[in-house]
Formats: sequence, structure tokens, C-alpha cells
Amino acid sequence: MNAIRLTTAVLLAGLVLTPAAYAADAADDAAARRPAVHRPSIERMAIGNALTAELATQTGRPATEIQALLQEQGPRAAAETLGLERDAMREALRRAREQVIAKALQAQMISAEQAATLRQMPDTPRRRDRAPRDE
Repeated sequence: MNAIRLTTAVLLAGLVLTPAAYAADAADDAAARRPAVHRPSIERMAIGNALTAELATQTGRPATEIQALLQEQGPRAAAETLGLERDAMREALRRAREQVIAKALQAQMISAEQAATLRQMPDTPRRRDRAPRDE
């Protein structure tokens, strides 16, 4: 009698735990497919705000709409939604970056030498372990 109860308990446990294991595995797969989300930083926020203002000026759309597009879709998809070519988006990002550097210099948060160093650096560093994207 105990053997039957034990066997029944094991089978029931298997039936209960198997769907949970599949659900956990599916959740892990979904998490792996989600795009990488960058941690908030003052640099990202400052440049993001400057980019939003730049794109609002360039497109004539409200800044709140552009900010929502950038947060929901990311810069590449937001540029497509706004009807901007890739080079136009890069130029807007370059101008936004320059505005942030100029404001930091004006507020004496960085020195003139530091501003010059930042201006000499490439706008977006390319990761060496990743091949360039084909458009």
C-alpha cells in the first residue's frame, strides 16, 4: 500500500513540476530574446535629452513624442519612424553630444582641455568584437 502511495505521489509531483519547468525555460528564452537595456546614467540621460531637443527642432514634432519613440523603439527604429536617414540621425546625435559638452564646459563641470579631448573622441565607439552592421 505504501509503495502505491509513493508511486502516485512521485507521478503527481512529476505532473505538477513538468509544466513549471517548461514555463521557466520559456521565460528564460523570452528574456534572452529581449534587447539589451542600458543602465541609466547621467551621460545617457543628458545626451538623450539633447538628442530629443535636436530631433524636435529638426522634425517639428513634440519633444515628448520623440522621447517616447526613443525609449520604446531605440534610436535606429525611432529614426525610421521619424523619416530620418541614418546620416541625419548620426548628425543629430553628433550635435546633441556637442551641446552636452558645451554646456558642461560652460557650467565648469569640465575643463577646456577635457572638452577638447571629448571632441576628439569618436561619437560612437565601435566594438571590436562585432562586425559592422549592413544596412
